[in-house]
Amino acid sequence: MLQRDYLMKMVEMLTAVMAKVIFNKEQKKYDEALTEIENAGKNIIGLDIGMVKILKIDDFTGLMKTSDVFAGRCLISAELLLEYAKILEEKGTDTDLKYDFYNKSFRLYTEALLTKEILEPTEYIEKAESILPILSNSGYFNIQYDYYSNNLTLFEFYNLSGNYSKAEDILFNILESGSELSSEDDEENKRKLRKRAVAFYNDLLSMDEEKLASGNFSKDEAEDGLQEIMKMMKLN
Repeated sequence: MLQRDYLMKMVEMLTAVMAKVIFNKEQKKYDEALTEIENAGKNIIGLDIGMVKILKIDDFTGLMKTSDVFAGRCLISAELLLEYAKILEEKGTDTDLKYDFYNKSFRLYTEALLTKEILEPTEYIEKAESILPILSNSGYFNIQYDYYSNNLTLFEFYNLSGNYSKAEDILFNILESGSELSSEDDEENKRKLRKRAVAFYNDLLSMDEEKLASGNFSKDEAEDGLQEIMKMMKLN
């Protein structure tokens, strides 16, 4: 209850800030709008945009997980970074930073939704979905040094949003891909992912056919996928 109340308070504060940001955007005062976002990050959740620019996505989300209000910090940060990226796009500057912030925003929406603590998830699922074409068209999900991390997030997002067929596609894309990580680290990631895949298919097998069909999937496909993963686990 305490975390829920705190989240609602943060959302209220964010709403007031966003009104100022939108006003500045409409006036083409982009720098002022970005400053509003930077100040809001510090005041609402202690988010330092300067640090966000420097940190890799896994390090950034790792810092978030040290908070007692992880879901709330992720959600507010996702909202702020999404708006920051949109302003950079409208300005036509800082292309690399723009995509980095879109990517971090997508990751944070997903992390927040995975906690199951967000009261009205549909709105935020839709916001995260709106980022996907931007990242896909830019090739961001294929950036090698973050390939595993980015695509694991994509898998989890498709799973939680009920798009089980796409989740499975991403799952096998990761398992069949190479990596610039050392072979030992790459194999460790894939061992973890195979275990996650077993849980994924077992969850699907516990669902009724109607729910699976809404995600373009079936129990037969879940059985086949589980058997394929079990074969992989025996071979490694």
